[in-house]
Amino acid sequence: MNRFIMLMLLTLCNTHVLADWDPELEAQEQAQREATQRAEQAREREAQKMVDEANAKGNREMMDSKRKNLGAAAKGKSDAEVNRLYDAKIKQTTDEANRLAQEARSALSQGQGAAAVKQVTGKSLQELENMSDEEAEALSRELEKKYGQ
Repeated sequence: MNRFIMLMLLTLCNTHVLADWDPELEAQEQAQREATQRAEQAREREAQKMVDEANAKGNREMMDSKRKNLGAAAKGKSDAEVNRLYDAKIKQTTDEANRLAQEARSALSQGQGAAAVKQVTGKSLQELENMSDEEAEALSRELEKKYGQ
């Protein structure tokens, strides 16, 4: 404790410690730092405003596209309802496409369909599905030469 008091007294009595301190310069520097900080905050707010406006425009365009796609079903509906209707339509379309693809795959993998695929390509549907990209490109070029475009 005595050492602490002694250090305090020495510090207070030592005029060289305060000799470099300029309160006016310190105030000017503080004002400059605050002005720089305010300018940076203003730039950040402006940038965020631009991002928000771009997002809002994108969302409006997306909703307009969904409404156009749904047609009369979207008339007078809220955005949430339009989203729900659009998601249901996409799911229905996807399910139908998957069902048709499965039917086509089934038809081409058995009976006359399988024979036709084998006759044209020389490979079964399963072999075609398991081909690498390079093999598929080579087969494609071969079939173009054989059957033309």
